[in-house]
Amino acid sequence: MIEADTRECYDPSRIVDGPTVTRPCWNGPMSTGRTYAGASAYDRAEDRRRRLLDAGLQVLGTDGYRAATVRRICREARVADRYFYECFDGTEALLLAVYAGCTARLRDAVPPALAAAPGTDPLTLARAGLDAFLRVVEDDPRLARVVWFEVLGVSPEVERISLETMSGFGRLLLALTADHGAPSPTDATDATDATATRLRADAVIGGISHVVMTWTTNGFDPPRERVTDALALFPVGGTGLG
Repeated sequence: MIEADTRECYDPSRIVDGPTVTRPCWNGPMSTGRTYAGASAYDRAEDRRRRLLDAGLQVLGTDGYRAATVRRICREARVADRYFYECFDGTEALLLAVYAGCTARLRDAVPPALAAAPGTDPLTLARAGLDAFLRVVEDDPRLARVVWFEVLGVSPEVERISLETMSGFGRLLLALTADHGAPSPTDATDATDATATRLRADAVIGGISHVVMTWTTNGFDPPRERVTDALALFPVGGTGLG
C-alpha cells in the first residue's frame, strides 16, 4: 500500500516528465493508470488537489482555520473525504499549502510592476512594487486573511514559516527598491552588516504588515493609492536612501 507524504505537496516548481510520473503527494512513483473520461489517473489526482486548495482558500479566507475541517474542505471541493489524504496529512498541511500559494501571488506581482515603473529612483520603484502588492490583497480579501491572520497561533512550525516568509519579503523589497548605484542590502560584507540588513528588512515588513492588517480590517479604507504613498517611505528609508 502506498502511503501519503505531504512534504512536497505545496511545491509549485515540481516538474513532471515522461510516461511514469512522481506524484508530489506520494512516496515513490505512481503510474499514470488508465484514462477515464479523457483524463489520466495523475491528471484526476491533480484536479482533486487543485480543488482542495481552492476550497482551502475559500474556507480559510472566509470562516478561518478553526472552521476548516477535513469534512468541510471536502464538501466545498466536492471531493470524497478519503482523497484529502492523497496530498495532505491534516488541515495544518493544507493551511501551509494555501499560504504558500497566497504568498507566491504577492511575490510574483512585484517584479513586473517594477519593470513597468515610470522611473528607477527608489521611491518610484517602492510605489510601483507596493501598489502591485496591495492590489493583490485588495482584489482577494481571502488572501489577506490567510497570510496575516489565520497563520497566527496554529503551531510553532506554522509561525516559523510565516516569520521566515515575511522576513524574505522585507529583504526582497529592500533589494528591489535600492538605488542600483548604491550598495545592495543583500551585499552585506560582515556579520554586523548582515544583522543590520536583517533588522531593517524585518522593520520594513513589520510596518507594512501592520498597515495591511488594519487596512483590510477597515474594509480597505483609505484608498489603496494613499496607503501605497505612505508605505513607500518604509523600504526607501530602510535602504538609507530616503
